[in-house]
Amino acid sequence: MKTLLKSIQYGMLDYIDGEEAPEYTSDDVAQCITILLEFMTFMASEPQTIETATYEIKELVFSLNDLNTKCAHSLIETDQCEEICKFINKVITAARLKFDHDITTQWRQW
Repeated sequence: MKTLLKSIQYGMLDYIDGEEAPEYTSDDVAQCITILLEFMTFMASEPQTIETATYEIKELVFSLNDLNTKCAHSLIETDQCEEICKFINKVITAARLKFDHDITTQWRQW
């Protein structure tokens, strides 16, 4: 999962590298990674149910929506979206849970 996080982080940083006036900063990238790490840590800290996982995923997606909005909707592009969804699925699988669909779709704005 850490490899996936690094890929997300580097993809975001690569996008703004060399830009004169990027829509987001390295601090915004760090905040995104922190949000994802906190989600992973919480999900691993205690046994989860479908209900608790759904709530945590919803809160995660809302946090990422807010951050992406603050960054003019440019922080989370298609590549990062796919990687973040893959990361969420890996965290869910590690928590021994399974959803039969992409649960983030109903709240995701990126």
